Amino acid sequence: MRLLEKKELNFTPIFLIGNAVLLSLLLLIEIINFARLGTIANSKAPTLVELNDGESIRVSSVSSDERSPQAITYFVGQTVTGLLSWNALPKVSSNYDADPTKKLKVDAGVQAGNNKITTNVWATGFALSEDFRADFLKEIANLTPPDVFNGTTQSILKISLLSEPKKIKNGQWSVDMVAEVIVFQGSNMVGSPIGFNKTIFVRVIDTPTLPKISSDFQQTAYRVRKAGLEIYKIQDLNL
Repeated sequence: MRLLEKKELNFTPIFLIGNAVLLSLLLLIEIINFARLGTIANSKAPTLVELNDGESIRVSSVSSDERSPQAITYFVGQTVTGLLSWNALPKVSSNYDADPTKKLKVDAGVQAGNNKITTNVWATGFALSEDFRADFLKEIANLTPPDVFNGTTQSILKISLLSEPKKIKNGQWSVDMVAEVIVFQGSNMVGSPIGFNKTIFVRVIDTPTLPKISSDFQQTAYRVRKAGLEIYKIQDLNL
């Protein structure tokens, strides 16, 4: 009988424990990396997107009821300019074939109450809320000189001041505008200014979707309202 017996060592438990520890460490590393990548993705939203027509634009992440001050002032400036710049003369594209047999037609306009507005004003009107749009377009029709529709009268909006948007509540702002509508009639190249000093109220809307098969009216409304904003009131500015 031997007092000391030589026993074979069993490494299997040691291997299993080591393997379990290694797998646990790898899992922990994966969790940390996943959390870090998620933080980066949330903090750095895409800043450049490509539109369907190939144009690339810079974007930033905002909540559904927020818009940047730049987006609001741009929308207000573009919309009011479109509503108050009256021109019925046809636009000649750069690739237009100057065929003497072809005659460009002056815009016949769109009826709004007892008078008419230009087609461009009608289209821009989709940027107004439905409870405000019809009455405001009638007011513009009353201001539009009839000679606009024979091409002898035009107008432009000259903006002197467009204030920073003032937040009224979530999704609603007011913007002050100091401007003049300058009307050019006949040979009067200087123009006659009409003051337009207003406070313009804007709110967020859901961006409309355009059906694959859409009418000209639907395409026009979509183009004007895709900014996700609308004007719902215009009142005199208290200077």
